[in-house]
Amino acid sequence: MLKKRQQSTTHRNCCSETLETIQTPATRTVKFALQSSVLYTHEIETKRQMGDGMNGNGSKTATKTARSTWGRTRFGSRSVPALALAIPVGVILAVLASGAALLAGFSQQQPLLGAAVAAGATVAPLTGLAWAVLVDRNTLRGAAARPEESVESRWYGASAAGAFHDLLIVVGLATAVLFLTPLEMDGSTALVCMLIAGALSVGVRYAVNKRRG
Repeated sequence: MLKKRQQSTTHRNCCSETLETIQTPATRTVKFALQSSVLYTHEIETKRQMGDGMNGNGSKTATKTARSTWGRTRFGSRSVPALALAIPVGVILAVLASGAALLAGFSQQQPLLGAAVAAGATVAPLTGLAWAVLVDRNTLRGAAARPEESVESRWYGASAAGAFHDLLIVVGLATAVLFLTPLEMDGSTALVCMLIAGALSVGVRYAVNKRRG
């Protein structure tokens, strides 16, 4: 009986050793494959993070170097100085405006002089308008990333809202004065006075809001 037990134990040990001998290479192969896969994935992730960091730094550097006082105009991946494009556009628009004034009969006695005066008077504002339309805000030095959320935008919003109420009060008082007194005023003069009053109100309120911070 004892011999049979010893024989069964010996047989069991031999079987277990045989199984371990059979399974050990497969287990090692699986472990090696898993470790290699983990290392490879980690290496790829590290390279990707390094590449993203380099691309981010490069884009920031490019943005910093591209920023200037007057900004640039982008055409896809290319860009040109905004003023280099806005000035010719402004000149062309001023020539068109002077031609329109000439056709409308502006300065009939000296039409060429009148056209020149109209072009000279409109070239600067039209150039500024063209620059404002063409310039890319991201290339302007010191430009806010989100101007609608800036403190200056809040100051202007509050100033415009206050100026509207000021205009209501001024127009109401002026209407009462004109209605109760024999004073008369042309429509164009009244509109000019309203424009000046609104501009003054916005300017004064903006300065007060800026001073208060």
